[in-house]
Amino acid sequence: MKIKKKNICIISAFYNEEENLEKFINNFDITRSKLLKMGYYINLILVNDGSTDKSVKIVKKKISSKKYVKLISLNKNYGQQIAIHVALKEIKADFYGALDSDCQQDSSLFIKMINLLKSNKLELLQMKKKYGNYEGVLKKFMSKFFYYIFSYLADIDIKSGSSDFYLFTNKVRNKIISSNISKFFLRGFIHWNKFRKAYLEYTPKKRSKGKSKYNFYRQLNFALTAMYLYGTKLFLKIFIFSIFLTILFIAYLIFKDYFFNPEITGLIKIKFITTFFGIINLLLSCTITLFIIKFKKNSSIKPRYKFEK
Repeated sequence: MKIKKKNICIISAFYNEEENLEKFINNFDITRSKLLKMGYYINLILVNDGSTDKSVKIVKKKISSKKYVKLISLNKNYGQQIAIHVALKEIKADFYGALDSDCQQDSSLFIKMINLLKSNKLELLQMKKKYGNYEGVLKKFMSKFFYYIFSYLADIDIKSGSSDFYLFTNKVRNKIISSNISKFFLRGFIHWNKFRKAYLEYTPKKRSKGKSKYNFYRQLNFALTAMYLYGTKLFLKIFIFSIFLTILFIAYLIFKDYFFNPEITGLIKIKFITTFFGIINLLLSCTITLFIIKFKKNSSIKPRYKFEK
């Protein structure tokens, strides 16, 4: 009796990666041939996230004879999270993977990942990166600081070094595509849903060509999205902190009144307190406004896309 091969579908979104895509596809082909020998059939879904360089032209030429590679193009740049969500809606397999297209994440690791996923009866395996010596001190610090703050303000604990390098089952995929694409942050989503998961450490390769697309603005937007979706404790902690500062300020005024400035009038004290409350109110209002703007922006996301190949 012939045993049907299990199907693995790998998703990789790209944005202006013309210098890396050919190498990325070549690396994937090597991994694919090894997985075929292990009894798996593997497909690659490339998602063009609104590239403006020659990325699409290079990909089309490279995959023209490869039936196991598909190309989806989004009408503009939505970001990696949206790109993965779109691709998952359009495919069906036994297992699903995701990795970056800049060649820093080694596709050959999927061989180890599929073995671990099956042998441990996991629903999801996430790669957790070890920072290379080539990465700057500031980048390492900011990454660790973000995850520390995020874990403090949210009800979920995302490990420092977590990446969008995954392998998961149909159960996870079905949960993802049933979620609201406008409110999608994959790293938070997989922890919120309590899947049977594990981490596997890896050291990303140094980017040999091109520049990272995660500039300060994109990183800030990424952080705001995460806080907006899962920062459930944020407003409560701002409120508690505001009350604490107010009490501390009032105590300071009383202490100053009795020991250093007894002639200060009650009217001046009221003005001080009113001003302070105004500052706290402004802080809270700005935070709420920021998240309302983020909500309105996200709630209007309806990506348009087409199959190029």
